[in-house]
Amino acid sequence: MDNRIIDANLNRVSEGLRVIEEYLRFVCSHVALSQQIAQLRHTINATETAYEDHLMCRNVAEDARAYEPPTKRGDMVTLLRANFKRALEGLRVLEEYTGNSTYNRLRYDLYMLEKEVVLLAEKPKLLPGVYLISDDPEILLAGVEAGAVVIQLRDKHATKAQIYDKALFLKATHHDTRIPLVINDHLDIALAIRADGLHTGQDDVPIAMQRQILGPHRLIGRTTHDFEQGQRAVGEGADYISVGPIWETPSKPGRAGIGYDYLREVASLGIPYVAIGGISIATIPDIAPYAPPMIGLIRAHDQLRELRDAMAGWGLRAKIEGTG
Repeated sequence: MDNRIIDANLNRVSEGLRVIEEYLRFVCSHVALSQQIAQLRHTINATETAYEDHLMCRNVAEDARAYEPPTKRGDMVTLLRANFKRALEGLRVLEEYTGNSTYNRLRYDLYMLEKEVVLLAEKPKLLPGVYLISDDPEILLAGVEAGAVVIQLRDKHATKAQIYDKALFLKATHHDTRIPLVINDHLDIALAIRADGLHTGQDDVPIAMQRQILGPHRLIGRTTHDFEQGQRAVGEGADYISVGPIWETPSKPGRAGIGYDYLREVASLGIPYVAIGGISIATIPDIAPYAPPMIGLIRAHDQLRELRDAMAGWGLRAKIEGTG
C-alpha cells in the first residue's frame, strides 16, 4: 500500500468535510447538520493510525497536482456539490486501498447528508417585499423587473393545459433565480416545470403529501384565514402562509374580508407570511402598523414600485430571517 495515497485521501476527505461544516455552521446556523458533518470528520481523522509514516511520505515537490490554482465556484450550491464529491471520492479511494469497512459505512452516510444539505442550499430564500400574483406571465415578468420578491402564477379560469403552457413559458423566460416562481393550486404543474414552489388553499391535499412529492427544496405556501388555520399550516410544515383577505376583493369572490385581528397576532406563529386581499396604495397605510413582511398584489400590480417603496421603512428583514 502506498502511504502517499492514504495520506492524500485522508486530507482530501477531511478538507472537503470542513468546507461543508463551515457552511452549515456559519451560513445556515444549522446546529444538527453541522454536528453530523463534524462527527463524520472526527471519525475519519480517528482512522489515522500511521500519522508519522504519512507525514514522512509527503513530498509536495514530486506531486504532479501540487499548487494547481483553485477552481472558482459560481455559487454556494456548486461549492457544496464539489466538496461533497471530493469527500465521497476520497472515501472510495480509502475503501479500495485499505479494505477498511469504516470507509464504506461513512461513504453511505455521506451520500444521505449530501442529499439533505444540497437540497437545503437549493431551497429559495424568502425576502421581505411585494409578492406578485397574476394569471398573466407578462405581468409577472414585469413585476420581477419592478422589484417583486416572489411571483405566483394563479389562474382560476383557464384550462389546465393553458395554465401549463403559461407556467412553461414563465419557467423558460424567468431568469432571476433569486425571485421564486410559485404555482397556485396545481401540484402536478409545479412538479412538471420544476417551479420553485407551490401555493394551495384550505381544501387541497395535505402539506405533508405535497412535501413528499415536491421534495424539501421547494417552497410550500398555504392560504389561511384565521389563527387556527395558520397554526395548522405551521404544524404541517408550510414554509410560509398567506393572511387574508384583509378586505373583500374580487379575487376571493364570496369571502368577506377578515380585518386586522389575525394580522395582529400572526407574527407569533414564527413563520414568514404575506398579507393579501385588497391591498393598494390607498389601503396600505391601514396595514402599515402591523408591518407584514410580504404583501400580496393582484389587481394593483401597476402600483408595485410605489408599494415596495412604502414598505421600505418597516424594518422587515428580521421578520423573515427570524422565522421559518
